[in-house]
Amino acid sequence: MNICFLYTLKANEALFKPYIDRYLKDPSVTISHHTNERLLQNAMEDGLTEQVTNDVQQTITEIAESNVDIIICTCSTIGDLAEKTPNVSAKVIRVDRPMAEAAIQHDNILVLAALSSTLTPTVELLHSVNTEVETSKHLDQPTAQRKKQPFIQTELVPKAWPYYFAGNTEMYARTIAAHINAVKTKPTVIVLAQTSMAPAIQYCNESSFEILTSPELCLRYLAEAVKPHA
Repeated sequence: MNICFLYTLKANEALFKPYIDRYLKDPSVTISHHTNERLLQNAMEDGLTEQVTNDVQQTITEIAESNVDIIICTCSTIGDLAEKTPNVSAKVIRVDRPMAEAAIQHDNILVLAALSSTLTPTVELLHSVNTEVETSKHLDQPTAQRKKQPFIQTELVPKAWPYYFAGNTEMYARTIAAHINAVKTKPTVIVLAQTSMAPAIQYCNESSFEILTSPELCLRYLAEAVKPHA
């Protein structure tokens, strides 16, 4: 089994390493890494344009041609574009999909991001996953009897991203944690939309809500996916 992680931030390769080391110990699994920071830079500057879509999907296609079985797109902003890459043999998974599947078990979700470009793709994923799950669970039930869409709020964490951009990952994490600790709404779960936000958990106070991050949930998913099943 060959798994490739696609990064749009070089620093995220180090962020994922402990999770990969912990969850993907199977000697039959080969891990590779591909970084293309231009994909996120262009998406931030231009939006999810046709050119950005083409660049993302061309990158996915090239990775898939290197005998890869699974491609993990670690960038939530371009994750949907990556998953929709046509005519590739590899399975393409956006890193936040397992997190979204966990989040929709809650009725009141707060999505936090340090980059505004990540908020809309994350909310769209949550709605999409909820619809997929509810439809598959209740194919024989009238729509009116199915679970309603969860209540989703979004907040941009101000002043956090400049710390990350400057390489000060500790202050980046602490700024995000301070925002979480000051949350005045009462969500049942907080979704940290960007993989880079995961280290903020270590600085958070105990709270009544669960905090979900994508790296660990994605690696747990992969560990189960590569496990031999009788």
